[in-house]
Amino acid sequence: MIESVQRIQARIGEIQDTFNKLGFAPLNTSLPTKPFADHLNEAMSETNTENKINSMNDSIVNDTNKKIDNGEIISGDTSSDAFKGKISFGVYEGNTNNFAKVINAYKKASAENFHTKYDDIIKEAAEKYSLPENLIKAVIKQESNYVPTAVSNKGAVGLMQIMPQTGVGLGVTDKEMLKDPYTNIMAGSRYLSQMLNRYDGRLDLSLSAYNAGPSLVDRLQRIPNIEETQNYVKNIIGYIK
Repeated sequence: MIESVQRIQARIGEIQDTFNKLGFAPLNTSLPTKPFADHLNEAMSETNTENKINSMNDSIVNDTNKKIDNGEIISGDTSSDAFKGKISFGVYEGNTNNFAKVINAYKKASAENFHTKYDDIIKEAAEKYSLPENLIKAVIKQESNYVPTAVSNKGAVGLMQIMPQTGVGLGVTDKEMLKDPYTNIMAGSRYLSQMLNRYDGRLDLSLSAYNAGPSLVDRLQRIPNIEETQNYVKNIIGYIK
């Protein structure tokens, strides 16, 4: 039995080394978080996807913006932009093949190990807009790799890469303020919750709209045939699924 466990651990190490060579971000093992091996074991479990979906939905229901008992709000944030439903993965709802599960487990471990400087802000945004914290972290990881002053070649700004005109609609009229981590994460989370409400909790469509704009997604009612957007959606869902 001990030899079998040692062989498994050695194989996990080989897999992790392979992903490092493929260009995935290396894990920061100095932080007190769940190791890649645990994520891998969970990912390879046959019931993992269903359990994760149920867990995410339960966390959202528990944090729902308006919780009503006999017609009265009993807890939760009162923001009209808070997400008011259950998240589904849309076209990514079903189980993936084993190789994809291993990659997603590595991505998730990488995302959880990466950067904790803004955790308090992320927690506040998650509570205010009824979003899972790991979803906000995954968007930040994908958008800016946690660089608060990042500006894309299209002009998107900050941790969650908000376009200045989108920022105005979210109440941020000075685009330089989008480089402020608190302002950016709160605005980006608000916009993400708006998209989730708009698409009835379908994460594939909501992330597509976050990346490519809601007008295009409204017209197509699917992930656009844009390589950047398709990879964007796949990567973020890979971090959290």
